[in-house]
Amino acid sequence: MSSFPEMRPEVVSNTLSREVKKGRIMIPIQGFYVIIPDEYVLRGFAPQSFYLDDMMTHMGRKYYVALMSAGSYYGASHQAPMTFSVMLEHPTIRDKKTNKYSTRFFYRTSIPMEFVERRQTRTGYINVSCPELTAIDLVTYQARSGSVTRAATVLAELVEKTDFRKYGTTFLKVAPTACFQRLGYILDVILEDSEAADAVYGLLKEASVRLQPAALKPGKATDGCELDPRWKIFVNESIEIDEL
Repeated sequence: MSSFPEMRPEVVSNTLSREVKKGRIMIPIQGFYVIIPDEYVLRGFAPQSFYLDDMMTHMGRKYYVALMSAGSYYGASHQAPMTFSVMLEHPTIRDKKTNKYSTRFFYRTSIPMEFVERRQTRTGYINVSCPELTAIDLVTYQARSGSVTRAATVLAELVEKTDFRKYGTTFLKVAPTACFQRLGYILDVILEDSEAADAVYGLLKEASVRLQPAALKPGKATDGCELDPRWKIFVNESIEIDEL
């Protein structure tokens, strides 16, 4: 409206609607319009990374690209994620899914911006969880983002980018202790990366955290399951890393 003050609101609205039908403009959320670059017109949508930061600024929301989508920024997606994952604070936003693209929103009580990196994109910048936050999120949100096996497969490629000593014990606030136990178990037993596992264990020890028995896969029975002595994890799920 500010760019075309001579046009009546209904004319602007009708013109935008025509451009949407032509595939020149997309509407990822109501009231927010994105011009589709020429090279993406045949696809009918612009990549989420092109407009996500502007959209979140428009909505006044803190956010970061998360999970498998964040892993892809560190070369650890294994396979290109079909869904673009974004972490937000409440209130919720409806997931956006069309026959061309899918954006899924995940939620936490607060966005820990000190563990979020500002990455440059073709059209500006975007917030992406740091490798360490990406790792713990993959384990924390395993049920909604795929499975513990899928999380472990991405972790296998991501772990070399992590340094869990970097942030100290303040990093423990980003997830429940049980999630760090699961992460440590996967790093230690499944991926056999003792350096990364020792770093996680060191944080828990430094914070004087007393580990309580927890299931590797939450919500699944643990009767008769082996209890890992170091991480106090009931191994109630088999993990087989996908071929890399």
